[in-house]
Amino acid sequence: RGFGGAFRAHRLTMDLNAMNTSEQERLRHDHPGEADIYRCRGPYSCYVKGCLQPTHSLGDAYLKYAYFNNFPGRVVPEPYRPPYIRTAPQITRRSKDSVGPGDFLILATDGVWDYLSDQNAVDLVLRAQKRGSNPAEAIVEATLELAAGRFGVTREQLLAMPPGRQRRRIHDDSTVIVIDLHAALTSPSS
Repeated sequence: RGFGGAFRAHRLTMDLNAMNTSEQERLRHDHPGEADIYRCRGPYSCYVKGCLQPTHSLGDAYLKYAYFNNFPGRVVPEPYRPPYIRTAPQITRRSKDSVGPGDFLILATDGVWDYLSDQNAVDLVLRAQKRGSNPAEAIVEATLELAAGRFGVTREQLLAMPPGRQRRRIHDDSTVIVIDLHAALTSPSS
């Protein structure tokens, strides 16, 4: 909480993607001589080897193991010296004693953070809670509105686009979970 008891966003992790300058630096360090180690296509999109924004993932084996670089549609040209993408998670620990009434955790995919700041997401959760509506749905709806606005289409036009390249250029997946930390830590089953 901030001054006056207002809720403030506290980031627990950093964005592990090719837009992050520290991740760009790590990639350049780990892959010297690969000028194409990441490529930025605009102010909102940088890609590892021109293929993928995240620098940590569970899948995407073609950017981890040379064996998988031969499958149709997933061929990264030379120079090619994987691994480029890491699987190790970023872990942050906080004392459960620091959790108070009203504290919550927002877990969201990069499609949300492409459009919302941490504080925007916190404010959306608080408003949804006051209205008695689903906070995760409120974040997804706001993300879709902002994505549509940035590209000059209506939300309805955006949702009418079939899944695929055209729609993906406007927004990435937007999955959100909001966890009431105080309730989770104080319930009898915790």
